[in-house]
Amino acid sequence: MSEKTIAIIGAGVAGLAAGCYGQMNGYKTQVFESHNLPGGLCTAWTRQGYTFDGCIHWLTGSAPGDSMFSLWEELGAVQGKTMYDHDVFWRTVATDGRTFSLYADPDRLEAHMKALSPTDSEPIEQLCKWIRQFATFSMPVGKPRELMSALDGLKLAFRLRRHLKALNDLSKTTMGDYAKRFKDPLLAAGLSEAIGAYTPLIGLVMTLVPMFRKAAGFPAGGSLDFARAIEARYTSLGGEIRYSARVARILERDGNAVGLELEDGTQIDADYVISATDLRATLHSLLDGTRQHETHRMLLQSGKLYPPCVQISFGVKRVIHELDECLGESFPLVRPVKLAGDDVGWMTVKSYAFDPSLAPEGCSVVTSILTADWEFWNRLREDRPTYTAEKDTIAAACANAIDARYPGFKDAIEVTDVATPLTFERYTGNWKGTFMTWLLAPDFQRKYGYVRKTIPGLDNVYLASMWTVPPGGLPGAAMAGREVVQMLCAKDGNRFVTTKP
Repeated sequence: MSEKTIAIIGAGVAGLAAGCYGQMNGYKTQVFESHNLPGGLCTAWTRQGYTFDGCIHWLTGSAPGDSMFSLWEELGAVQGKTMYDHDVFWRTVATDGRTFSLYADPDRLEAHMKALSPTDSEPIEQLCKWIRQFATFSMPVGKPRELMSALDGLKLAFRLRRHLKALNDLSKTTMGDYAKRFKDPLLAAGLSEAIGAYTPLIGLVMTLVPMFRKAAGFPAGGSLDFARAIEARYTSLGGEIRYSARVARILERDGNAVGLELEDGTQIDADYVISATDLRATLHSLLDGTRQHETHRMLLQSGKLYPPCVQISFGVKRVIHELDECLGESFPLVRPVKLAGDDVGWMTVKSYAFDPSLAPEGCSVVTSILTADWEFWNRLREDRPTYTAEKDTIAAACANAIDARYPGFKDAIEVTDVATPLTFERYTGNWKGTFMTWLLAPDFQRKYGYVRKTIPGLDNVYLASMWTVPPGGLPGAAMAGREVVQMLCAKDGNRFVTTKP
């Protein structure tokens, strides 16, 4: 019997992962990518010798001891890679000059926070207690939800038994709500600014825990190099990638997906189709939009998306050593400014000087990220002069703000680049230019359950992108690619196997 074929849409991390695992399990796979590079959102771009990274801030599972590390090894993503770790996740500066450093080490964090605000001992101790509780915890990489039996569910619940109450408490409390428990405005602002007031508190804890274990570092070379490593693993397994090959539609016959049609009219036959691209585009553009799970419909109609961003990147002929210990910093502006329709009172700044491969010697990349309003930028889609002027205004405001905090910054700028939500949409096709998916609000599980990787009424097509593993990110994307191949193996009666290079 000849090997079965899989046509994969998208060479992002999810699509490349699906391709790798498909090849490991005896399928003949082809990946079709509209861009001329791998990675999707996991990307970077170079300007005059400076590499501006558009994705990885920290990589969960960057070192042994975390369940994700083995998966990254299977994908060939971490072998031989230097990882850069930080002691401080985020730093927040008050108007009075006081500084709150969000240490990953719970002992250092507790002592530091209590020194800043002894009257906030109760919420400080609770936060650090949660971090210590999960110090050796990492999310299991096992079967997809679709293949889990009742017994599998019981085994998982037993494994998580001592964490279930904490997981529930952390999931139903947002960063903003927890910040309100603090009397000190600096601690409250620091917690709200760290990963967003709208984010469940579990997001912060599950970020600090692997950082504390030195298992959430930045891979040397950045995001595009990381994606290239997975691309190399995929092709070494015998997989094929076709770049600049935009898929127009998924072909179907008698209730089964049977292949793809490219924009140039080329038709590709396949036993299975895996769509590792934007969920909305898959359901409403590559298909006719009439078939979707109720969960898909509800999320696309009313699910709250992670807000998109504007990334301002500077190539500077200096290094801001004050930023060496932290992943990034937030500081208040002396006078708030209106940028892209929003009142901005805080500025963020991040230095990539820790990775010398990203800039010429003695120089560094510095970025600032601002939350963006999709509708504002979408209105400028056809107004190029206003769009360009707005980008220039934002770049100048950021440069001025950073210069006020770190004098001499503006004079050292050699290159400036501004990426807007329209930039992210143009290069990745991600709906509304977002870089994640849906916000995991406290009631998310109750309202939506889990996001299905199949489409009702159409067999042999599978969904494998970060959209099926909210809120998204690289671990979710890689697991989505892995899980759909597990589902294919189960369908074909084959044992799922993995290998490492």
